[in-house]
Amino acid sequence: MSKFIRVPEEALEDIRTGFEAALSSARFACGKFSFSKTFPDIRRDARIHYTREAWEKQRRLIDVFDKEVAWHGIASRGEDENSDDYYISDILVYPQTVTGASVDMDTDAYAKWITDHLMAGDERFEHIYMQAHSHVRMATSPSPTDLSHQADILSQLKDDDFYIFMIWNKNGSNTIWIYDMKKNVLFEDKDIFVVIDGEQAYDAFIAEAKSLVKDRVTTYYYGGKSSPLITPPYTGAPEEKKSSVPSVNASEKPRTRIDAGTPHKPVNTHYDDEEDEYLRRMYGDEYRDAFFSSGK
Repeated sequence: MSKFIRVPEEALEDIRTGFEAALSSARFACGKFSFSKTFPDIRRDARIHYTREAWEKQRRLIDVFDKEVAWHGIASRGEDENSDDYYISDILVYPQTVTGASVDMDTDAYAKWITDHLMAGDERFEHIYMQAHSHVRMATSPSPTDLSHQADILSQLKDDDFYIFMIWNKNGSNTIWIYDMKKNVLFEDKDIFVVIDGEQAYDAFIAEAKSLVKDRVTTYYYGGKSSPLITPPYTGAPEEKKSSVPSVNASEKPRTRIDAGTPHKPVNTHYDDEEDEYLRRMYGDEYRDAFFSSGK
């Protein structure tokens, strides 16, 4: 859930009253007094919009580097102040030294990198409001170093600033925080949705593809009973005795099967090597031999 960054103005009096009440009734067993106040979560979602170019730059950075890598994002708020939208238009990689589990910023080289671009009139460098790095193939939970770096940046933010922190890995997993000082809201990971510009153009294509692609379900039929994993291949009349060997419905339309190219068993067995091994493991040699007595 989203949270307050600073104590809301309207909550100050309530906190003072609660503090005074706790203080007046406190007994100091060890010479210390503590007071805490929990604020309710804020039910708000935020969206981070990437341009197609910015998204591709970030994605390829993560894919290409086998060690950690860090980058900045050129970011801005949405024009509608009533919506929590943030836009990333470009990705910049800054001077750094990396290992498989760390990123160290070269502070002197970084300062020169920033100054040189600002002096050259590169307006992008006036809108660096995102810091991100990769965890390669590890989980995206923040390390103590990550949290310390976030605290350093937050201490420098002005009252109307915002800043986005991200951690990504090669699996596409991510952890994201948005600190919006102007709105006094911290958006945490589950409250944030990533949107890539132009991605919606593929929604109709994917919806159509899903309507055409069906999962192939494989099941086994044994001892007159069907496994819950599949629908039995038997299609005869109810009064007929069901064979322990699968039969094929002659009226069924032939299907083309695309697979990895493993040779199949003769057609009257209807099982491949993987299924054969599955039966052996699940039901033992006795059942397996009964299944294939007429086909092997």
